[in-house]
Amino acid sequence: MRHRAVALWIAGGIVIVVLVALCGAYWFVVMCKGKWHGEALEQRRPEEVQAIERALRADVEYMSVTLGERNPAHYDALVKCGDWVKKRWQSQGYSVQTQAFTLEGRQYENLGVEMRGTKAPSEIVVVSAQYDTLPGSPGANNNASGMAVLLQLSELLKGRAPARTLRLMAFTTEEDPYFGTDLMGSYHYARRCRELGEDILVMVSMDAMGYYVDTPHSQNLPFPFSLVYPSRGNFLAFIGDLGSRRYMLELTRGFQRGSSFPIEAAVVPRWVKGAGWSDHVSFWRCGYPGMQATDTGAFRSPWHTNAGDTMDKMNFSALARITLGMCGAVMEITQAGEDGQAARNAG
Repeated sequence: MRHRAVALWIAGGIVIVVLVALCGAYWFVVMCKGKWHGEALEQRRPEEVQAIERALRADVEYMSVTLGERNPAHYDALVKCGDWVKKRWQSQGYSVQTQAFTLEGRQYENLGVEMRGTKAPSEIVVVSAQYDTLPGSPGANNNASGMAVLLQLSELLKGRAPARTLRLMAFTTEEDPYFGTDLMGSYHYARRCRELGEDILVMVSMDAMGYYVDTPHSQNLPFPFSLVYPSRGNFLAFIGDLGSRRYMLELTRGFQRGSSFPIEAAVVPRWVKGAGWSDHVSFWRCGYPGMQATDTGAFRSPWHTNAGDTMDKMNFSALARITLGMCGAVMEITQAGEDGQAARNAG
């Protein structure tokens, strides 16, 4: 009886430890969406939302219809897209920075604009999208959607003076056959940032942001996330690595200031399937925290990687609301300034 009682005590202790560990994991991984209550910016500016929607539609049409595929097999279209992005930023009053590199005898360019921080300029936040496409795809949602939002963010944020330095980046060679290799444009950039010793607090990749379905079981996340997150594909997801949690809270809180569009958030180990399916993986490889803002891509859309990725599948009304949300998110995460260092030390 005595040995049996000891065994029961041990078993009970193990169960308690496991339950505590599961609750802790749930709190850290799932409960990472910042809290904010109030009227979102989009609700006060309906005419601006409509104007943003028209601009997004025009930009996606140019990239996915006028230009079409934008990749090494359609190199001229890729170059034209890069030149168009440069001109757009210049027309907004920005000085465009380029990072050129050679791949298989051809030149490729990462493009970016910077808003230098006023209080903590050495603390850098990078927000990006890629302007190349998969072979065989016009890339309307993947990723003309992210690029269109990026161009609207630079328009909405021009003239502002963030506390932290903000860099908006348009990366090239993100897609196959280069994804996950040293040949990605984002890897060239992240490696250079590491070589310069730059303090990139977090990198946010906007990748596939415009496909939403409200029908049951339209969202297919891997286990165990399928037990926790909605089965309807009607939300924008923020997915980051464990080291990005403190910034996930800031980013999602700011998003809700800008938009009431539904969002979900998670921070997960880097090996989780799908967690690194964008340019932020390059920043992970160089030791920086990173996350993506996405409609979850292939976990939702049957056209994510093929010729069916056309703009008629996209929800531009949702994308306009998301754009204001991302504007709020970027403003929130870049305004922490000197307080941000204290938060990092406390974290």
